[in-house]
Amino acid sequence: MIIRFNYRTRAFACFFVVFCSLSPSWSAGNKNEKLSNESPAKKRTILIPSEAFTDTMTHVEMPGDSILIAQIVSSKAFKDYKAPWNRSSTQNNPFHDLDISSKKQIPSGFIVESFWSGGAPCSHIQISSFDKRGTLLQVLPFLAGCDCPSDCEGCEVRKSIQWSSPTRFYIKKKSVIVLNRSEERTTLEIDDCETKTSYAKTDCEINTQGEIIIGQEKKITRKEGLLIDLQGKHSLSSINGFSGANTLYDYTKTNDLWDAGGSSIHQARREPFNIPLDTKQQALLNGLEIHVQKDLSIVVRANDTLILSIPFNPNGPLINLSGNTEGYVLRVPDSLNSSTAFVNEVLYLAVVDVIKGNMLSPIDVVIGISDAYKLTYNVLERQFELTLFYSNCCDNAIYLFNQY
Repeated sequence: MIIRFNYRTRAFACFFVVFCSLSPSWSAGNKNEKLSNESPAKKRTILIPSEAFTDTMTHVEMPGDSILIAQIVSSKAFKDYKAPWNRSSTQNNPFHDLDISSKKQIPSGFIVESFWSGGAPCSHIQISSFDKRGTLLQVLPFLAGCDCPSDCEGCEVRKSIQWSSPTRFYIKKKSVIVLNRSEERTTLEIDDCETKTSYAKTDCEINTQGEIIIGQEKKITRKEGLLIDLQGKHSLSSINGFSGANTLYDYTKTNDLWDAGGSSIHQARREPFNIPLDTKQQALLNGLEIHVQKDLSIVVRANDTLILSIPFNPNGPLINLSGNTEGYVLRVPDSLNSSTAFVNEVLYLAVVDVIKGNMLSPIDVVIGISDAYKLTYNVLERQFELTLFYSNCCDNAIYLFNQY
């Protein structure tokens, strides 16, 4: 039998094809599409699994944030909490008191990290474990800290959480103890008291049943406590240098554009000069970064090129010098040794003049003859300082890095 298609048949066929491609019931690709008029409590979000488990786990579909928050609050795992649904109707965000900051999939289900301030000067963090069906298994709550005008007032300890893997994390605690007696504090200015700072760390793990296992708290060094807070990327912000008898250099950045210049003494007068930077040099300076890794080792990279790698030592700096520290009086304090981390509120991370080949050449853009380097973190200025220098004399350039 031969079927003839007239214009009405063709129109119906076209309508049928378009309808099938748009209808959620006909198109498998749209079955997870969220509707704009769906209530927040009924919405469901697809949780993307952590990279470490992408190949070994199926995706977990988890409830919307309001359902998760309701379970966390109803657990009563932490006190003095005002339920988010008891807020005034004028509040723009009905969950103003408690917010979810991150969600990640793990073998037992998923983990939700949330925080609560409630308008108070103190903030609270909760780590909650859910099974694959979205049922709450356990909540680990802790006080993160409180606003404190001065350490001399005797502030609450400050805690922060750091994830080392999808199922492992640790809680870092910083405590400041005021050494002055109570009667002495009344006669002191707000920041003139004597204090002692200590750090501690508690390792935690989420097992295959979704249970949060809390380890024993242990003391850590000030260096480790500081580097934990500095994890991440620190970008080059400026360079200043000195060479020869009297030549000074300055490299500054505005947005992503670098400007370079200097000055030298000529006929008893200091005269300025400009240093032109081409596209390649601009890219190098913008790509120069310091990274504090999860294991607290430190690497210096220029775009995709690894320049320096410094392993973590909880006690002192990496020192590899061909001579004694006294011979580097311009750049290395006499008191520095392998067990001394801080000198005058400067954390020393590495001082090296025994280097392989021309490893510093890719970033030695100022003096051009560097054969040694020093890496420090200035606690007061809150910046990393990488000094490239010529070990036999005075030429040096200081690269400053900030975390944005």
